[in-house]
Amino acid sequence: MVMVEKEQHLKMRMEHIRFGKEELERRRKSPVHIPAEHVAAQLKDHYHVYIVDPRLGFNQRTFRFWINYRALGEEMEYSGKQLGHRHTVEAVIYIHQGHGYSVIDGVKYLWEAGDLICVPVFAWHRHHNESQEDLIYFAATTGPFSMATGIALYEEENYPEYWVFAQQGEEAMKTLIPGGAEAPPGGKVDLDQSRWKPQGSRSNGQPTSAEIYFDQLNFAQEEEKRRRAGKVLVKSKDLKFQPTPMGRVAYGVDTKLGFHVKVLGTLFAEIPPGKRSGAHRHIYEETNYIIAGEGYSIIEDEKYQWKKGDTLVIPVFAWHQHFNTGKETARFLVHTNRPCMESTGYIHTQQGEPADYE
Repeated sequence: MVMVEKEQHLKMRMEHIRFGKEELERRRKSPVHIPAEHVAAQLKDHYHVYIVDPRLGFNQRTFRFWINYRALGEEMEYSGKQLGHRHTVEAVIYIHQGHGYSVIDGVKYLWEAGDLICVPVFAWHRHHNESQEDLIYFAATTGPFSMATGIALYEEENYPEYWVFAQQGEEAMKTLIPGGAEAPPGGKVDLDQSRWKPQGSRSNGQPTSAEIYFDQLNFAQEEEKRRRAGKVLVKSKDLKFQPTPMGRVAYGVDTKLGFHVKVLGTLFAEIPPGKRSGAHRHIYEETNYIIAGEGYSIIEDEKYQWKKGDTLVIPVFAWHQHFNTGKETARFLVHTNRPCMESTGYIHTQQGEPADYE
């Protein structure tokens, strides 16, 4: 145990007490608007540009947002041509331009501009551009969450020296569970947990200690099945925009739609010319990419002008509302960590003025 003085204990306690008030200030100071020009300038020097990331000063803790660009004829498989890569990170990819296919956990998925790809955690995946134009895609990935909790693993085909599990054999390459095919030296552990399943029925309707522990033993095995059973592809033509108090919304990646995500969710929102979204605030992170249109947003009484290609980062629990001042329908790509906040019980959304979209 580390021995510290009384003053140090008091200092650590005061950090807890001050955190909430100081967090409000961190939210206030965090960048909100990223112009398209800033991203385009960086793409001249590098094909992979982080747009929103806590390492860039954003007060967004659970996911980052970035763009990947491949010029016509340029090799895009930086991670490898056979396996690609895998990671203990949720990833939702939006195809902005181009068409092609992805091989994810051995399954081929065809995609085109406007589609979404939801990559299962720790599934090998690689992407191929088959179009005769530059490929551009955006991705939201939960690397910050995984890194903060100490579970981040990135295994790249081209960097086997950094593999943690894949080098341990064929089964280790196939599993979607880190360490799912690994046994301690001597092979004294039976990786099949079914032998520990309790027999008999409950006497009073309450689970026994043995049953609760078996669920723990069996969780990873069942989780792998859930990851493989979850939906992967969202075709743009299948999106259904429907009315809500916030306006016309089409949910893309959501647990209620059959996707196996625990942290990240994705939707699209539209605002007709001359109309507005609703106003609301919520205890979850949100990043908006402007796919089309121009206008402005009011975020905690501050006005931000935006246009196609810009990005907005909404501070947690900040009132926000969007206005379309252009001649075409504005469309937003919206990533949030709402599933994470729902699972932890912290979700809280308040609706203000309803949308005007008729």
